[in-house]
Amino acid sequence: MSHASLTEWLFVGDPPGRPVPESEPRASARGRARRPSRALAPKGLGGSAAEQGAVRLCSTALLALFIPACSPPDDATAAGDARDRSEAGADESGIDTPEGEGDGADAPADLPADLPADVPAEAVEAEAEAEADAEAPDDAGDEGTDAACPVVPPPAPVSPLPIPGESPFGRHEPTTADGFEDEYLYDATDYLKIGVRRGWGGSIVFFGLAGSTGPGTNPTNTIDANDTGREVQVAFYDPDRLMQNCAWNASCRTTPSACPSSITYLGWDPVQGGNRCNVGSGVDSVDFTDGALRVLTTPLFWNPDWDRTDCDSSGCSDPGRRSRRSDTRVTQTLRFVATHVVQLEYAVENLAATDHAATAQEMPTMYTANGNGGPDLWRVFDSEGRQVLVDTPAGGDGFFYEDFDSPGGWVAMQDDGSTYGVGIYYENRLTTFQAWQLRSLPFNNVRARFSFGIPASAVVRARAYLVLGSYATIAGQVAWLDARLAPFGSLDAPAADAAVSGTVPVSGWALDNKGVTSVELVIDGAATVPLAYGASRPDVCRVWPGYAGCDAVGFSGTLDASLLTPCGHLVEVRATDADGNVRVIAAARVFAGS
Repeated sequence: MSHASLTEWLFVGDPPGRPVPESEPRASARGRARRPSRALAPKGLGGSAAEQGAVRLCSTALLALFIPACSPPDDATAAGDARDRSEAGADESGIDTPEGEGDGADAPADLPADLPADVPAEAVEAEAEAEADAEAPDDAGDEGTDAACPVVPPPAPVSPLPIPGESPFGRHEPTTADGFEDEYLYDATDYLKIGVRRGWGGSIVFFGLAGSTGPGTNPTNTIDANDTGREVQVAFYDPDRLMQNCAWNASCRTTPSACPSSITYLGWDPVQGGNRCNVGSGVDSVDFTDGALRVLTTPLFWNPDWDRTDCDSSGCSDPGRRSRRSDTRVTQTLRFVATHVVQLEYAVENLAATDHAATAQEMPTMYTANGNGGPDLWRVFDSEGRQVLVDTPAGGDGFFYEDFDSPGGWVAMQDDGSTYGVGIYYENRLTTFQAWQLRSLPFNNVRARFSFGIPASAVVRARAYLVLGSYATIAGQVAWLDARLAPFGSLDAPAADAAVSGTVPVSGWALDNKGVTSVELVIDGAATVPLAYGASRPDVCRVWPGYAGCDAVGFSGTLDASLLTPCGHLVEVRATDADGNVRVIAAARVFAGS
């Protein structure tokens, strides 16, 4: 959304002494530890004193044999078991229960001879049967506590991210400079940093070298932080409410607006940074956890007069209208995944019961430095290294634009010599882009032509990546990233801790930047069941639009639970993509019936 002596900082290619980490996601393996059997102390001893003594002596001897196996593990042993689960390959499934053991099916052969007169033998028999039956994991809430079943704890949550963040991660630095409160995130080496502005909805106002000039911005900044409408941020549109004067009754596709063709008169248009009055959106919250900087904001409407029936544009001078909150909420999460690469994750939530039809959205858009106190990153390059000339008049405000293709799903903005700049890669690998410029302002902008709708009371998600460096550096970093993004997804059925028997339906979905090639169900880390991939899941692609294969991204199949022991079992969904990345995308514990 537009309105309106760096030589010592520049570098060509990868900076010396700062190799790019070559880490990649690996499929997780889960092990399980067996819980020891529990020995029950004798109850209700009867008979003569001599007989009782003999029984007690025998019981004591038997208990002496069982006690070592029954003692609970100490803390060190428990910690070792936890490490085994996360680090070792799992190849153990449940063991069949031996006949007549632990199932409580048969009554004891001999009852005590000296029962009190008021206690019927049937009551003692029932108590003994209940004690024995309690040992069997015969319901979904029992993890399996007898000798027949291994302990199967609930699996750890599977990360929804296709690539992990840096580990160890870099530091977080809140700053106050030049009248702004900003939050900075550093890479693990303290070489690069990225900054967001609290007053402007958490929009990204800095991406460059950490430098030695202290907190805040510096001359290596690749982002245009001129006003609330630029930066790197998200903005949304509705084709039925595109312009003032027709947005009020959602008639813009059938009855064009009578207002001038200018950004002053845009219709429904929540903008993360703020509005045309240069009032910032502010933030609802900021959080830094485990290397991720998360911002929650309720964007302002770009045009406070957007739903007027006329073309009055005086809203910026009206205290009651100049800061109108939109009916959306945005969550933005930033994390470094490599020294030069920052992941941007977005979720936009529609807070209203109004559907917004599909149209080109900015999720996100990138405004680059224009020479005002930093580099002038005006040269637009596609993923093949071709420069894109931005010279098609847009009318209205005098801007120029250009639609173009970039087959690799990314573009870069560079200085005159292509020695420094910033690139943006969209995880869904969109290949159609649009660039905007007005050299007299100046401003430089590029974004993917990313079309999707925002259904009523729904959430739409997307991820993109910013990459810093010369064109050659960016191309190398994107190639590394593009090849290592692994599948992500969900297991819809069976549900966690479900009791399963017979033929069990299995279903869910999986997405990948280049497409999923196979999906399988893994039982207890060993046995595998192939699953069919390609079921229609338009619901998934409404939440994650633009991914390869949409809408055919669902998987399905069946699990024959009759082949499983009547115990707890771990089921995992393992997906493989076109680059050969293999990843567990979901896991659940289930309980098989006898």
